[in-house]
Amino acid sequence: MKIYSYVVDHDLGLAPNPFGQYCTLAVCKPNIRKSAKLNIGDWVIGTGSRALENVAKRSYINYLIYAMEVTEVISMDCYWRDQRFQYKKPNTGGSLVTMYGDNFYHKEGDIWVQENSAHSNINCSTNEKHLKTDVDGKNVLISDNFYYFGNQAPKIPNELLDVCHAGIGQKFVPDNIKNEFIEWLTLYHKKGINGDPVNWKQHSNLKIFI
Repeated sequence: MKIYSYVVDHDLGLAPNPFGQYCTLAVCKPNIRKSAKLNIGDWVIGTGSRALENVAKRSYINYLIYAMEVTEVISMDCYWRDQRFQYKKPNTGGSLVTMYGDNFYHKEGDIWVQENSAHSNINCSTNEKHLKTDVDGKNVLISDNFYYFGNQAPKIPNELLDVCHAGIGQKFVPDNIKNEFIEWLTLYHKKGINGDPVNWKQHSNLKIFI
């Protein structure tokens, strides 16, 4: 078992998207999604950042935003067509949950299409920068065993702080604390959605999901 760890700069309910039965990582973090070292049963965790602190006006450094066990990996085009994930297709005029749907890439022939989404330009046209980064990841990571905390992120115990990454990219959690971290996560926290995305604080009159 490996644990990939990275810093979450924006927590919108998009990457990861924890809604419904599955937590999915379909956009952003291409190096994790396409990693040849990634196996079913590995974990991906995201911890807090200064950017989230600036939004929420509270500390998120060394707090756990989410953790997902990778239980399935499929291609982005298969994700688009899979009946299980049609509810994750975005409706930019809908609720915050549907606004940040992450299922918006598919192929027409050899060309990738980016449907109108949170990664499109403000005029609804394709954002080529996002498209290039997102499709470079090739795969969508899927989990039915996940812990999403968002604005209710718990403080990671001092003895486990080495799980946290600093800066851009990602790291593997050191072997000597992997099992202890998973034990802390699973024994003391409830699976599923435990809070709302931190960046939803920027929306007025938001509808709380939980």
